[in-house]
Amino acid sequence: MSKTMQAAFVKAPFEVECREVPIPTVKEGWALVKVKACGVCGTDMHIARSEATQWQGFGHEVAGIIAEVGPGVKNVKEGDTVVLESSSYCGVCDQCRNGRVDLCNKAPNFWRKDSMGFADYILAPKECLVPFNNLSFEVACLAEPLGVALDMTYTADIALGNDVLVLGLGPIGLMSIPLARLKGAGRIYAVNRSGGKRTELARAYGADEILSSMDAAVFRKGGVDRALVSAPPSTITQAMKVMNYGGIIAFIGIEYGPGATISFDANDFHFKKTQLRASHASPAIYYPTVLQLLQDGHFDGEAIISHVMPLDQIGEAIRIMRDSREDVLKIVITP
Repeated sequence: MSKTMQAAFVKAPFEVECREVPIPTVKEGWALVKVKACGVCGTDMHIARSEATQWQGFGHEVAGIIAEVGPGVKNVKEGDTVVLESSSYCGVCDQCRNGRVDLCNKAPNFWRKDSMGFADYILAPKECLVPFNNLSFEVACLAEPLGVALDMTYTADIALGNDVLVLGLGPIGLMSIPLARLKGAGRIYAVNRSGGKRTELARAYGADEILSSMDAAVFRKGGVDRALVSAPPSTITQAMKVMNYGGIIAFIGIEYGPGATISFDANDFHFKKTQLRASHASPAIYYPTVLQLLQDGHFDGEAIISHVMPLDQIGEAIRIMRDSREDVLKIVITP
């Protein structure tokens, strides 16, 4: 095996380059993974836009093959196909011992290393290695964002017959539509003001109605019981206005600057018994569930992949994500 590999690095604003770098050395408790597919995430776009003040590796929606295991790695072996949890729980802290592994992200992870998922190889700790079978690598790498969408639907506590509003039709919002249907949603409303591929896929995934704007009159109950918000924070206040009594809003998103702050009428929030809940899929749990959903065909992974591009085109992929969002669903990079 060669001693070097290609790896992509990013620096804000939107500077991307591929370099030849040493293949990471395997260490105790870690494994070397040959990357076969890595999805481009909204978080990657935040990193490219403003977070990467210095050149850094990126990419965390990874599927690949175990190339080498270090001492102490027992859960996988060389040749196994795996996806990577983007973070995991330690199993020994107070939160874990009290059964709240969802509140722990103290396990080792592969973030902030010299290179990450947009590379020929990635070094990952045993805690993040999840075996899979019977899926293409391109579809398998959707396990990470699908797990994020599942966390949001769990956070919303969707019950049988609930009418659900989906705000934000990026990959996470789109993925939440079939999950809400599986949870027993009565009617699913999706908001998209621009049409295009995202509207088409929202319908294919099970949205009953696509709305260009929100008004209580458009909802059969005068409002909705649950809202899944993966749009800018300002849309939270829009959702609050159409929630039914006792409604729950689940929000996942990252914003910086003035747009990160919202305000709302606390009296209306109080008297309607509205709940606003944050979904933050760290640790990245539920991988066995989402892999099973993909394997059993309950979620059509192929439908959301709009682009498959080689590693040397990662810069172009980022530009497409930035400049042509309406033509993009999910971009997968294949080193």
